[in-house]
Amino acid sequence: MVSVVYGVVSRYFLGRADARAFFLSVWLYGVVSILAGGYLVATEGHVYIDLIYKRLGGRARTVLEVLSLAVIIAACAVIAIPGVQVAWRSTVINEVDSSLGIIFAPPIWWYRWVAVVGVVLVLAQALELLCRRVRSR
Repeated sequence: MVSVVYGVVSRYFLGRADARAFFLSVWLYGVVSILAGGYLVATEGHVYIDLIYKRLGGRARTVLEVLSLAVIIAACAVIAIPGVQVAWRSTVINEVDSSLGIIFAPPIWWYRWVAVVGVVLVLAQALELLCRRVRSR
């Protein structure tokens, strides 16, 4: 929020827009969104397809939950494995965002690691929830 307020103040009161404030707010929003995925799965806040889910009995619901979690786990694995490689390569070359040219080129290698950590957190929580579902039935 501070970066957004700074961006508005610099644009409208100082007469000079600062692109860094925009980029910072986008990056911070991305970090929060990525890391919130693990919390969402942990608290079972993810969305079920209610039209189908509410009509199913207890055992059928469990089967649907297990299938959904299996898809989440597979997707996370598919994203995490190459994600680590991309993040490592980005770290080694000290990758920067050069979309604004040489005036402002912040490092973005850390952002790639945040994405990997977020996916791994979702994967860990989905595995834990899957084990809980399988044990309960």
